[in-house]
Amino acid sequence: MLIRELSRATGVPASTIRYYERVGLLQAPQRSKAQYRLYGKPDVERLRFIQKAKRLGLSLTEIGQIIALRAGGTPPCQQVKAMVSSHLQQLDQQIAELQAFRQELATYHTDLTTQLPDDATETLCHGIICGFIEQVCHDA
Repeated sequence: MLIRELSRATGVPASTIRYYERVGLLQAPQRSKAQYRLYGKPDVERLRFIQKAKRLGLSLTEIGQIIALRAGGTPPCQQVKAMVSSHLQQLDQQIAELQAFRQELATYHTDLTTQLPDDATETLCHGIICGFIEQVCHDA
């Protein structure tokens, strides 16, 4: 199949397919006499694998490592387990940071709502640009 057919079959843009070839995630395809790239079922399967791995949060570098391990004859499942565990820890950390930020922002919003009712005039907002923001920023 041609690159546009591979693209349609997998939902991966042709430019991305060419990029994956350049970085080694896909092997260089055979060429027709007219030098068109020719792909087969293994390429469809590889692209689907890459898409699934990306959905798990794996980077292209990590995906390349997994592919290289398998190509070298080593089952990559233990490395995948470690990678997913690492991503899960990072995600938990990001969630904790976002929850803390949300609490901080909710407290700030409550303060703003108390100090600046919806019908207040701009004269209550003192500062160079916005006193409420400037008040927060000097605490940081």
